[in-house]
Amino acid sequence: MEENVIKIVVDQVDIVDVISNYIDLKKSGRNYVGICPFHDDTNPSLTVNREKKLFKCFVCGAGGNVITFVMKIENCGFKEAFNKVVELGGLSNDLKMKITQEFTYNPYNEKQRRQIKMNEIIQEYLSYNIKTANAEGSYEYLTNRGISDEAQKRFGLGYMHDVHLVIRFLQQKCGFTREEIAENDFFRINDFGIYSPYEHRITIPIYDRFHYLIGFAGRKGQYETKLDAKYINPSTTDLFHKGRILFNHYNAVHESKSKKEIYVVEGYMDAIAMDANGYPNTVAIMGTAMTHEQIEYLKQIKSEVVIVLDGDGAGQRAMFSIYRQCVKEGLDASFAVLPDGKDPDDMLRTQKAEMDRILANYMYGYEFAASYCYDPAMSFRRQKELIMEMMDDFIHQERDVLDRSHFFHLIQESYGLDVESIRETYQLCQQKIQTKKAADRKMADRTFTPEIPMKKGRVNEG
Repeated sequence: MEENVIKIVVDQVDIVDVISNYIDLKKSGRNYVGICPFHDDTNPSLTVNREKKLFKCFVCGAGGNVITFVMKIENCGFKEAFNKVVELGGLSNDLKMKITQEFTYNPYNEKQRRQIKMNEIIQEYLSYNIKTANAEGSYEYLTNRGISDEAQKRFGLGYMHDVHLVIRFLQQKCGFTREEIAENDFFRINDFGIYSPYEHRITIPIYDRFHYLIGFAGRKGQYETKLDAKYINPSTTDLFHKGRILFNHYNAVHESKSKKEIYVVEGYMDAIAMDANGYPNTVAIMGTAMTHEQIEYLKQIKSEVVIVLDGDGAGQRAMFSIYRQCVKEGLDASFAVLPDGKDPDDMLRTQKAEMDRILANYMYGYEFAASYCYDPAMSFRRQKELIMEMMDDFIHQERDVLDRSHFFHLIQESYGLDVESIRETYQLCQQKIQTKKAADRKMADRTFTPEIPMKKGRVNEG
């Protein structure tokens, strides 16, 4: 019965109209094409076929029907996507009541699913092991850092002790081959056999936005002195690519539906600490740079995006770089600036009241940019360079007219400059850009048709 209802909706809804609510489509022969929202696309690679009721990206491989598209772009379950399609398609709301079963979108092939299943089995061992004597006090260490038992369970924090025990279990009880185990990023292989770089580390499972377990991070424990690196991160694989993942994406998106903001931090422990202290609507970019894919994910979330990176010089430079990128890519972002040398985890453990105040009084992007450009620690020459860089960013995008105006006024207040002179400089630069664009378009529109001599009396039918 439900299959019939699904077929009715897919058949009756115009897939082109629904997808056009999310991206711009242009007719190309019998199909429609657009920029794929599921990877860093510059040339339109997403094709939509109205007759076949299907979409397909020939670069990243994403494809399916109209419900699949909404599930992917909204990061939601089948029922929610189905109901959304019914609304966008203008169909009867009675159809919503006929779907009771929940389906899960799975974008992975059979080999990848085997690796994900292995990750899930490994995770069961790790999360059990965190509370045993083998964990060398890691559970207590996390608890003392303010990560409650509930938060540890919610994030699936674990501990890796005996790699040989795990390998034997995977082979003998679960039927995985040695080759499959060696291919999993949790393990490595050398002349002595298979080992794991995660041994004697607290483990942090990493899920994609559909809540599939695609990799692990590892953190050095409190009493472990033999390990050099504080953290180890997953390698880039066909499952995990850091630039295409937001840590805690799945949970944070669902939490953000009932909250006004979604917070963006640097690291795993920052996100976990934020969650444990009342901010479950937090994701981590796993570094200081933000990619196009991560920005696209954040644009899809209907909440205020607040960037909260570390308060040191590197963190501040990263936030300014992220703001410039957000301006270029059309993401409205705000910023919460921490004291010098502090990160969210530090602040929540030692100055929670102050951290709560900072998060409640975040700055709009243009305010942060103006304050960053007016940093007295910088040379005046460098400050002017940053202002010109921001002007260049504003010139090359048509949005955020108010942000641009507010930025100029704040710069005027900080430097005592005449805002009209700033505007004149801006408009002059903009005119030069528009003139160049017009010239480029004119050249692109010109076509060269050679004159071909024709025999007398012959007509060229073209």
